[in-house]
Amino acid sequence: MKAAALALIPLLLMTACEDPVRKVSESSLRNATARGASDELRGLGYTIRPGMRCRTLSADTLSVVRVQCVGRTDRDEPVRVDAVAYRANSPHPLQEYVITVNGREVVRRPCLGQGCQDPE
Repeated sequence: MKAAALALIPLLLMTACEDPVRKVSESSLRNATARGASDELRGLGYTIRPGMRCRTLSADTLSVVRVQCVGRTDRDEPVRVDAVAYRANSPHPLQEYVITVNGREVVRRPCLGQGCQDPE
């Protein structure tokens, strides 16, 4: 189910031609990033406290959507997730996710969560 939600992000992002639709795609990316990052980190042995906060960072164009999430592990380590979708208003957006725990990069991938496979 989560992999299916993450797979829908490109479809939502490529429709980002108008402000109302853009807000939906930004919201979808924020929610999917928080869920996907929690799943990804759980697989690496980290437990994220409830309440990860995500915000959309301003972009210069409609073709780029940036999201940043912050939270803490159950060991009180800071977590930061940076997500970006390039060519968000095209049929083939590119996504990148970078997760750091306590200032150390632990994930850099084009997708997050169950069903994510890095391109070979």
